[in-house]
Amino acid sequence: MGRPRPRSYYYPRGPQQSAGAPGVRSPAPARGGGASLRPHLQGALPALRMRRASFMSALRALLGLGLLAAGSRLRRVPGRAGACPAGSAWWEARRPHSGGGGEPAGMASPAVKYLSQEEAQAVDEELFNEYQFSVDQLMELAGLSCATAIAKAYPPTSMSRSPPAVLVICGPGNNGGDGLVCARHLKLFGYQPTIYYPKRPNKPLFTALVTQCQKMDIPFLGEMPPEPMLIDELYELVVDAIFGFSFKGDVREPFRTILSVLDGLTVPIASIDIPSGWDVEKGNSGGIQPDLLISLTAPKKSATQFTGRYHYLGGRFVPPALEKKYQLNLPPYPDTECVYRLQ
Repeated sequence: MGRPRPRSYYYPRGPQQSAGAPGVRSPAPARGGGASLRPHLQGALPALRMRRASFMSALRALLGLGLLAAGSRLRRVPGRAGACPAGSAWWEARRPHSGGGGEPAGMASPAVKYLSQEEAQAVDEELFNEYQFSVDQLMELAGLSCATAIAKAYPPTSMSRSPPAVLVICGPGNNGGDGLVCARHLKLFGYQPTIYYPKRPNKPLFTALVTQCQKMDIPFLGEMPPEPMLIDELYELVVDAIFGFSFKGDVREPFRTILSVLDGLTVPIASIDIPSGWDVEKGNSGGIQPDLLISLTAPKKSATQFTGRYHYLGGRFVPPALEKKYQLNLPPYPDTECVYRLQ
């Protein structure tokens, strides 16, 4: 809602008004103790009052039209190619979500672009080469976005334990690095994360991320609980940070077994960028069904198959020129937020 209009908006500008007749100028005092108003002004007073009443009626009508116009913006947007599917409709105005999630879905542009695998890789390469972002810089921003989206969808106060126990499963690539950063921020947000990181790359960046988590007393599991029931008993949420948009080919061990266990969970799964095991463009082929999806930079085509409750966009770092070049049509992030709720 905008700021209140100044008083001059409601009443005509001019010299100080008479308390007895708003909108009528106070006359100069008559000389020699004569009448306070000249006869021709006294005759015009009823007409001035009628003009003021007509002005106020017109103002009320304009305000009524404004309310009607605001209400008309609540109409649902027709589905278009590249937009969220019918099961996850976007709205032109903020609306409450019946499933909770800590905030209403945001104002969304139905023309937001869903990227193919090739397009996603091209955007990443340009961020690194043309714009000189570093891998660890983007990883930090992405991981913070993931932790923020989780905190909005599953705030600690809504969980049954304090602090809420979260299992973060990290893969060997950059998606796993996002998961390590996410776990660190979740700890700062009041959660109790535990990390399972079975395939650790021998690179300084990932070694540093592990050290940062260890220094914050975040435990690492030596092996993953083999049964879904055990995970359901120990944790209230599982973060899937195994494979990202660059993954191709068949899923190998130990991740094949891990995904099989995750497929049997009853606690919610939050997937980072791509639900692990999904085809980046075609979507799900009978694998895990996350409750929360956090798309990074821009949604990927597989996100059109997502049927969970919460879909957030994270990674508020795309330069405007790059967004324009690839016609990403990203929605406006509210205020200083680093995530945007799409569904």
